[in-house]
Amino acid sequence: MTDITQKEAQHLHRLILFSDAVFAIAITLLAIEIHPPEHWHGVADLFGQMRHKLMAYAVSFGVVGIYWISHRRTFSRLTRADGVLDVLNLAMLGLLALLPLTTELLWESGSLPSVIVYVGLATAIGLAHAVAWAYAAFVGRLTEPMSTVEKSFVLLRVALLPGLMCGLTFVSIITRTPWGWLGIVAIVGALSLLNRLLVRSGMLTAAQIAED
Repeated sequence: MTDITQKEAQHLHRLILFSDAVFAIAITLLAIEIHPPEHWHGVADLFGQMRHKLMAYAVSFGVVGIYWISHRRTFSRLTRADGVLDVLNLAMLGLLALLPLTTELLWESGSLPSVIVYVGLATAIGLAHAVAWAYAAFVGRLTEPMSTVEKSFVLLRVALLPGLMCGLTFVSIITRTPWGWLGIVAIVGALSLLNRLLVRSGMLTAAQIAED
């Protein structure tokens, strides 16, 4: 029994290590793909020519960072992994690895279709992550002891929050208004309030609110 437990723990540990490596490579490739202009005169001109690339890099860095935090939080609730979770997690990582490509598309084109493709990919990553969590929590029973409400709350955050934050970020960038940023603040504030209310009602554990 002990050997089985150790093998399960090793399986989960290797899955997390591999995932972290993919996140690290994806976030590194974002910077590697940035090349300075051939001709520039002064710092202002340099940043003026590169502003689209740097803005796309900043957004993508934030997207990868948010998904890494989300992945770390969800997988910290798992006690073991299995082959199905491996496949579902690989599907999510496969989509994540495309972010450098869509980031380059974003700064090269800067058109509305490229933004739609980018936001669509960011949303697809969140949905793929949500599918992996849904399997682990509701089907595979790979998590630590948790209530159904807590599992559902985590699923809601994983599926919706990163994609919404990405989309609202572009709303503010494209329209040059603060409404997207305010929307992010409102959503995060509402989820935080809901988190606390669920903890007080006993539907969520205190560990959940401490982690968030």
